[in-house]
Amino acid sequence: MALSSGRKHGRALSRLAVAAIAAALVGTTAGTASAAPTAAAPHFPLMATKASGELYEYQPDGRGAFGDRKLVDNEWTDITAATQTDQDQNGEAEHVYVRASDGSLIYGPTVDEQQEAVVIGGGWNIYDRIFSPGNLAGSSEPDLLARDKSGVLYIYTARADGTLYDRYRVGPGWDIYTDIAGRGDLNGDGKTDMVAKDKSGVLWFYKGTGNLHDPFASRVKVGGGWDIYNTLVSSGDMDNDGRSDMLARDKSGVLWFYKGNGNQNDPFNNRVRIGGGWDQYNNLF
Repeated sequence: MALSSGRKHGRALSRLAVAAIAAALVGTTAGTASAAPTAAAPHFPLMATKASGELYEYQPDGRGAFGDRKLVDNEWTDITAATQTDQDQNGEAEHVYVRASDGSLIYGPTVDEQQEAVVIGGGWNIYDRIFSPGNLAGSSEPDLLARDKSGVLYIYTARADGTLYDRYRVGPGWDIYTDIAGRGDLNGDGKTDMVAKDKSGVLWFYKGTGNLHDPFASRVKVGGGWDIYNTLVSSGDMDNDGRSDMLARDKSGVLWFYKGNGNQNDPFNNRVRIGGGWDQYNNLF
């Protein structure tokens, strides 16, 4: 994998944190901003941050769990949101968007020490959820989703350098969800999908259409009981079967693995326990 543990990964992410802190201190801003290639099944590490600033990396072991964690950086105290992206859509994460505490959004590499981070722009504190499930709009780059505090969801399509075009309004009402997650294709049709958990604990499946102006088909109910979890996150295909999977952290800090099965109405197999202690982290991405 391009995103591997080691010095280059640590240095690149450390430099990205420094860029985010610098943006927060000086208020730097920058300009904002085809058929898509067939994307490989995403296979990302899971990143985890502590409130004290440590950033850890967990590499999937190919069996639905992780190897030992590795400390990547300890300067992530001023970063309030982060999401990995696969800019060339080869299934590997090589870039990340991070939001600094002043609302600046920064885009930078996770493996290339020579590539500089770019400040996309300010004002991103209007959003309470920022993440990239992959290519939703059918373009040649992964997209960024952002939900504002009134519950309106927006999609940002990206240029090749990670800068963003103007946002497109997906629609209101997304404040009924306490969590939205996904990484790649969940139902086997080659398009990026995602799931959302509502306030009553029901999980809903959103099939991706590949259309910027209508990126999701009507939601499908997966089932109830998901209110036992306080975090949903996906790092893609964790068990090397070509399907994206899901992770869920319960309120006692135990992390659970949900194997993807390609079924739209019931996209996950029964959960498997990974282990406890995950409540030490304030963000998983």
